[in-house]
Amino acid sequence: MNVAGKAISIIGAAKSGLAAARSLVESGARVFVSDIQAEEKLRQSLAREGLDGKIEFEAGGHTERVLAADFIVLSPGVRTDIPVLVEAASRNIPVYSEIEVAYRLSKGRRLVITGSNGKTTTTTLLSLFCRQQFSEVFLGGNIGIPMMEFASKTTDNSLQVLEVSSFQLETISAFTPDIAVITNFFENHLDRYASYQAYIDAKKRIALNMKTGQCLVLNADQQSMREMAGQVACRTAWFGWNCEGLVPSVTIDDEHLVFTDESGCRQKIFPVSSVRLIGRHNLENVMCAALTAILAGVEAGRLEDVVKEFPGVEHRLEWVAQVSGVTFINDSKGTNCAASITALRACRPPMILIAGGRDKGTDLSEWVDAIRTHSRGVVLYGEAKARFRSALEGLVPLKSATSFEQAVEIAYEWAQSGDTVLLSPACSSYDLFPNFEVRGERFKELVRALKEK
Repeated sequence: MNVAGKAISIIGAAKSGLAAARSLVESGARVFVSDIQAEEKLRQSLAREGLDGKIEFEAGGHTERVLAADFIVLSPGVRTDIPVLVEAASRNIPVYSEIEVAYRLSKGRRLVITGSNGKTTTTTLLSLFCRQQFSEVFLGGNIGIPMMEFASKTTDNSLQVLEVSSFQLETISAFTPDIAVITNFFENHLDRYASYQAYIDAKKRIALNMKTGQCLVLNADQQSMREMAGQVACRTAWFGWNCEGLVPSVTIDDEHLVFTDESGCRQKIFPVSSVRLIGRHNLENVMCAALTAILAGVEAGRLEDVVKEFPGVEHRLEWVAQVSGVTFINDSKGTNCAASITALRACRPPMILIAGGRDKGTDLSEWVDAIRTHSRGVVLYGEAKARFRSALEGLVPLKSATSFEQAVEIAYEWAQSGDTVLLSPACSSYDLFPNFEVRGERFKELVRALKEK
């Protein structure tokens, strides 16, 4: 794609939007940025990126100025049904996600991961696997490094390992992975999608353009994935606990990860005991990453050294500290009920759970059952506090906090020596924090302060 001289509007000036603006300006485009934040704050963001004076912009909302463009780049946090985009559609102005534009500007192969849970751990581990074999590996996407950051630096020899969200996939057009991965499907983002099926359909768009020469990696333990396999034009590969009859695949057998190729030949990769990560869900992430790496050309013998050293990803079942015999675990990335259930099952009881934030509207029944089984009490905070209390009342001891800081304080005072305090909110962070990372960092600050006292 040649963008030199083109008029391009960008809606949303968060990390990916700013990365897109900077890259497009460097490529000679005429860029206009539109954001809902206050003008002074937007000016400061643009100045930090070296864009002040290089682009035009508007703050406080999106006007028809956005429509004076050859195409529009949409940041992933912005809904596709806002009025200015409805008008863009009526005028046949193309709307692309940041990853779509980056795809068109980049070169090399792309390994792309989506799914409800486990994306970042799988993506990070996969990138480390690939670096054992290949010299030019780029890690990015929804993992915190926008694809636009490195799109222009890639070559034909590059391997891009990318995490993508359902929001980003909504507006792809030509975007095509060489290998695509769907880790799992669980209810999520029902505050944005009309139904669970609509959310799944957005995830399935990862395979929209994939053909015979490409491969889709699927979770063998989910029936919806098996059904999807019959609907795609590309090859499929499988990971999970029940891969019988499915090839190529990676499963666990006799306490080893085992790879089975398309001819049925089996190869032990490494023992489960080599994996440092805790929890059954993390073994699924490791199976998934190992299979994808092997399909990408990484020698199976190069993988064990990586898993022996890989401690996990920050804000995902992250051990923080032990204070007066109470263990604190940061699972701020537990932004939906399924992720929070996984964390509850992985941690050592007795446990005090901290939950709350911005409600995603998902069904709470399985989450409530997991809390009853694994937790001896829950501290609730944030916008979801009332609905969560209604679902849990009478089933488990509850306490409410008026702030995140108070929630941590209450949990610590309630806990006894030998207990675990788990932050796994089952909600997004957007009521109080700009993202789950900031929420997790604040949690760790508060725990460190308790330890200092």
